[in-house]
Amino acid sequence: MNITLRNITIVLFILLPYISFTQDFTKSKQTIKADLIFEKNELVNAIPLYTKAYEKTKNKQEKAYLKFKIAECYRLMGNSKKAVSKYKSAIAKKYWDPIVYLYYADMLKANGKYELAGEQYKKYKDKVPTDKRADMGIESCNKIVEWMAVPTRYNIRNEKKFNSKYSEYSPCYSNKDYSEVYFTSTRPKDNYTKISPVTGEYYTDIFVSEQDKKGDWSDPVFVDDTICSQWDDGTPSFAGDFMTLYFTRCIVVKNELLNCQIYKSKMDAQGLFNKVDIIPLVADSITVAHPSISADELTLYFVSDMIAKGFQGGKDIWKVERKSKSDQWGKPINLGPQINTKGNEMFPYIREDGRLYFSSDYLPGIGGLDIFVATPTGTDQWDVQNMKYPINTAQDDFGIVFKGNKEEGLFTSTRIRSTIIKVETEDKAAEEVQVKSKGKDDIFHFILPDIEYSLSATITDANSAEPVAGAKVQIYGSDGTDIVLETGEEGSFKYKLKQNTDYLYVVRDKGYLHGKGKASTKNLANSKHFKKEIVLAKIGESIKIDNIFYDSGKWDLRDDAKENLQQLINILNDNPNIVIELSSHTDMVGDYDANEVLSQKRAQSVVNYLISKGIDKERLVAKGYGESTAQIITPRLAKETSFKEGDVLNELFIKKIQESTESKDEIDKLIKEANQINRRTEFKVIATDYIPDID
Repeated sequence: MNITLRNITIVLFILLPYISFTQDFTKSKQTIKADLIFEKNELVNAIPLYTKAYEKTKNKQEKAYLKFKIAECYRLMGNSKKAVSKYKSAIAKKYWDPIVYLYYADMLKANGKYELAGEQYKKYKDKVPTDKRADMGIESCNKIVEWMAVPTRYNIRNEKKFNSKYSEYSPCYSNKDYSEVYFTSTRPKDNYTKISPVTGEYYTDIFVSEQDKKGDWSDPVFVDDTICSQWDDGTPSFAGDFMTLYFTRCIVVKNELLNCQIYKSKMDAQGLFNKVDIIPLVADSITVAHPSISADELTLYFVSDMIAKGFQGGKDIWKVERKSKSDQWGKPINLGPQINTKGNEMFPYIREDGRLYFSSDYLPGIGGLDIFVATPTGTDQWDVQNMKYPINTAQDDFGIVFKGNKEEGLFTSTRIRSTIIKVETEDKAAEEVQVKSKGKDDIFHFILPDIEYSLSATITDANSAEPVAGAKVQIYGSDGTDIVLETGEEGSFKYKLKQNTDYLYVVRDKGYLHGKGKASTKNLANSKHFKKEIVLAKIGESIKIDNIFYDSGKWDLRDDAKENLQQLINILNDNPNIVIELSSHTDMVGDYDANEVLSQKRAQSVVNYLISKGIDKERLVAKGYGESTAQIITPRLAKETSFKEGDVLNELFIKKIQESTESKDEIDKLIKEANQINRRTEFKVIATDYIPDID
């Protein structure tokens, strides 16, 4: 089947792995005429003919057939949105061939409707259980949600200067410093403005854009009349010397599309192409396209649907080799079943390190064509991986190229709708970025940023919430790191971390208990910024232990309270020479003496728990204060509660609340909050000279 450059990705000749389902009906003359145009790949012209035939016929079977064929035209032209509605209509009219469910599912997936697509793949599997495309479709729909929830680290942007409202695709770098790019476009050209009957767009040509010292790209211009003909020319690929250009040309003679072939042209000393030569890879009756030439110009990768040894079905990727540049090319070699499938594998790109990048519409992917990377693992053996989101989207993604050995380059996508990706920055956990397409096929820039890890923290006083300037921060790493930093006036520090390393940091300052924290970069696939707040307890001041709650009237520690005491256990272990008073306080509700007894029992229950966790009893003093010591609002509490710094939440203060002019609901709320604050467990350091026993 003859195919044009871009349409090699959509005008598909798929060998079905099952016996075709047929339905007997007599086609009208209009339908027969439309079929003839369709078979010539004049899809744009076929649609109105099928539509006219549909309006005239009264045969229900023919109507279903015509809806299916119109859907096929839109699918093969890459218009997945219109294809969805037409396939749905064909199914409603009881189109008999189960393939309609497969293509309907494919188009739903291309529009991001993964749940509906999965349902249609299952319907197709029920009808044709032996076709693996159903399983592939179901698997891909399941993977899509997972991949999009955790995108890869690639940053994507539309390379707007290359793109127009027309199609731009298959870029390649054309000089050693990667400041010049050749690409294919259907934008109109002087003298060459004919419309292809297959795509409905102008015939393709190769354009070039140059980058200046500021990094700005020039307006694209078409290469020259030697490379750009009146027919389809595109998918350029340069050899390693950037002097020899390989590309595809598809010639149309008298409205008859001949087979596409690969050509090459050598640039002269003035940078001009003077002639083009066809590369005789196969017989003229066979289409070959999408060249990718190795840097040494000894291996040429290309795409063809020729039925030869190793052919897998659909479009396959092949290669030819030679021993020197003056030798003839050898026989085509199919890259085998790890690369090629019953579907379509296209747009190969070979890197200098031997990795092969290509697009497939059959291997499990997000939708349409997905880009895959194949890493050689032995003779004719490959490890093939999907490049995932955001490189791949629900629509076609293909034609990737790299800046040498850098993880940076260009690729093509038909992501017409906005694509939202999350980009992690140094100061933000994740930032949503919109990547919009400018037209149909667009060229996008991509880069894989270096993985970076960092640790920053702010050191504050537990009660005043003020930053602790001049504190010493000692950082220990499992790689042998041992470094001391000092906090600045804002009480903060920042440190760059290494990959696959565990870190412990200890904060010390005169008059404070030590603070400590951990961070690890092990098993992290993406950059991460650890942002911490370390609260230091001042020796001699009472420090509240958060979230130590008891059931009403009881003193037994609840499980959640035990979990929250771990921080105090850590403080005691990190500061082995301190002795603390563990105090418990109640609110002013109930009997005074009963509250004192209750608070003493609660304080002792905490001490008993700490002893059970290995803390020496000589370091712990339990004291129940009942309701005798009301909470004084600290600067930190002032930020967290309804009260201002210095307020004393005693009986007189609560009485003033009751007598205030606030509403009853507001008064009840404030009293409840004051009582909750007064019900607290605290500790303070009462000695720093404890000497631990040494076994």
